[in-house]
Amino acid sequence: MKKLIALFTTVVMVLSLVVCVGGTALADDGEILIGCLQDITGATSTLGSSVQAGAQAAVDEINANGGIDGKTLVMKTYDTKGDVTEAVNAFITAVTVDKVALIIGPPVANIANAIKETAEGYDVPVMGFAMDPACQLREDGTAYKNMFCFQPSATAQGAIMAAYALQNELKTFGILYNQENAYSVSLLAPFTDRLAEEDITIDDSLIVAYGAADTDYKTLLQPIVDAKVDAIYCPNYTQQLVAIETAAAELGYQGKIITGLDGAPNFNDLYGADCSNVYYINNINTDDPDTAEKAAAVEGQVSAVNKYFLGYDVVMIAKQCLETAGLDDPAALLDAIANVTDFEGLTGTITMDPETHMPGDMAMFMYTYDGTTPVMLGEFAG
Repeated sequence: MKKLIALFTTVVMVLSLVVCVGGTALADDGEILIGCLQDITGATSTLGSSVQAGAQAAVDEINANGGIDGKTLVMKTYDTKGDVTEAVNAFITAVTVDKVALIIGPPVANIANAIKETAEGYDVPVMGFAMDPACQLREDGTAYKNMFCFQPSATAQGAIMAAYALQNELKTFGILYNQENAYSVSLLAPFTDRLAEEDITIDDSLIVAYGAADTDYKTLLQPIVDAKVDAIYCPNYTQQLVAIETAAAELGYQGKIITGLDGAPNFNDLYGADCSNVYYINNINTDDPDTAEKAAAVEGQVSAVNKYFLGYDVVMIAKQCLETAGLDDPAALLDAIANVTDFEGLTGTITMDPETHMPGDMAMFMYTYDGTTPVMLGEFAG
């Protein structure tokens, strides 16, 4: 009997270690280690580096004010290099070797989609910004337990951009999108669905898809420009947007170009010329004096101020959740994150929907440029 009891005890201990791998301890040696999984190099490095900078600023502020329950918060960054295999390997290292308490996740949907299945095997939340709902939700609508997004979903953002177009009586559209990019694809249907509610449809010949091998944007844009549409919808990453805007200008296009978050600064700096026909959505309201002051303080230090603000906000949310859940209960931490309510951040008031792991209704802002100077046009509800 004693041997059986000893064997049973050993089995329970082993199973406990297996179940808790990656989440055995949230704090050790007076420190709380969190990970930051970002594209620090590669095509979207300006986004990842800006998130990292904002997150680190929040970490420094937290530590300057006593840390979390007297423990120092430490952030370790893992460079995905914009590569899905690198991202999965980095995630596994973070949760199994370094045993981070949580991960500040990427704004890039392709990377979040790459790690979501692997993340299911651990108790480490990924607090990210990938707005494609497929990064957080399975096909049956249930949420991946560890995947969270702390900005409005692609469904909300695409609908907001369409609402702006309708409000300004734009009637005809062309679309140029990257069919190999989850972010770009996720913003397509919400935009066209919202237009369809007002009986506006887009001819299939004016919905142009491209891939990584396609770089002749003038040829891609030619049928859309020839149709003299009021606006071209381009939910693409910044570097591609610069090339698309350049090509459209060379073709003599006179209409508007409506983009997602990646039309925000530093798009204007990279383009380097008058981009007054570009309209973009943003998380922040730079007409607000406090927001403007904070943005000015980091201007020149980061490329994408909105991503800096997102990184800052999510670390402050993590602090609140760690304090609520305690430092020795990963399950309680997941629950606290899923149920964040009325968090007042730099990017707005954030209330999470525990069923979707994304915010509920959350306002965003539409902008354009006067030359190369951002101009806020108005606030739109999610």
